[in-house]
Amino acid sequence: MRPFAYACATAIVASAPLYHAPLQAQDWLRDAIPPEARMHDFGTVARAAKTEHRFVIKNNSPQAIHLRSVRASCGCTTPIIETETINPGAVGSVLARFNTGTFTGSKSATLTISIDKPHYTELQLNVKGYIRSDVVLNPGEISFGDIPVGEPKSMDVTLDYAGRSDWQLVGVESPLDYLQVGIEEISRGGGRVSYKVSSTLSADAPLGTLLNQVLLKTNDRNLTTVPIRVMANVQPPIQASPQAIALGTVAPEELISQRLVLKARSEFRIVEISSQHADIRFDASETAKPAHILNIAIVPKIQPMDGIVNSELLIKTDLLSEPVRIPMTFSQLSKSAVSSVVTAD
Repeated sequence: MRPFAYACATAIVASAPLYHAPLQAQDWLRDAIPPEARMHDFGTVARAAKTEHRFVIKNNSPQAIHLRSVRASCGCTTPIIETETINPGAVGSVLARFNTGTFTGSKSATLTISIDKPHYTELQLNVKGYIRSDVVLNPGEISFGDIPVGEPKSMDVTLDYAGRSDWQLVGVESPLDYLQVGIEEISRGGGRVSYKVSSTLSADAPLGTLLNQVLLKTNDRNLTTVPIRVMANVQPPIQASPQAIALGTVAPEELISQRLVLKARSEFRIVEISSQHADIRFDASETAKPAHILNIAIVPKIQPMDGIVNSELLIKTDLLSEPVRIPMTFSQLSKSAVSSVVTAD
């Protein structure tokens, strides 16, 4: 017969839940960023080319995720945590920047991310690529910066090659109809050749952030294409901040203060601010100016049904024929629900 203390201890151990934190962490990691998304190959790139990759992490758990730190096994890659805290349902990212200006040849790195919430664990990401020392870009990308919508913009990049005397750029491939790219040989001799790569973003480029790449085609069997990253931010005539308003849960006819900033390249006046689902109060200025800083009062109207209301602010100005639209959401009890609470009291 076993001693009583031993039997009790055995019963307690048998009934106690097993500790599965490491397994939980692995399950969470697999859901947040699948194994196949943890590796990126930059391919063959030119020296000084702006080469980056963004690893996306989605939080499908009910708790916030905190990325504590990140380190790289090789100086050829600089990792940057772009989102330290990723709330439930949100998406965060870690940027891997390939240091093509200071390294050449075949390079690879392991990026180790330390995570301390909701479980302590480590996530490893991997990058690799080959940096050609004989092809140099200046600058390292086609960056148009901020562009007002409807305005074309052009810029040039220089490509220098040192090696074969017969090396050539033979064509260019642009993925976008509104991005025209041309190449022009500007010098050749002594095994060196230089090209001017001219790019124009046309006036019909759509609103928003552009992130893509063009491919320069060569006669080199070891480097058939040279990728160049393209970046632009096509902005609306009037920019609003914030770009969206989330009021959360509000009481019926509750007054909520909101700060609103509107900017443009030319002076304008604000004529009216309205919303289908709320009354908007603000002090209008008669002065035309390129920037307006407003403190507005939002009073959501009582809704016929419970739930989330998807609405928008409509801002009329004397600059545009169409209003500036800012998405607005809130959750509110319906009029019937409010009445039943009052009656119960």
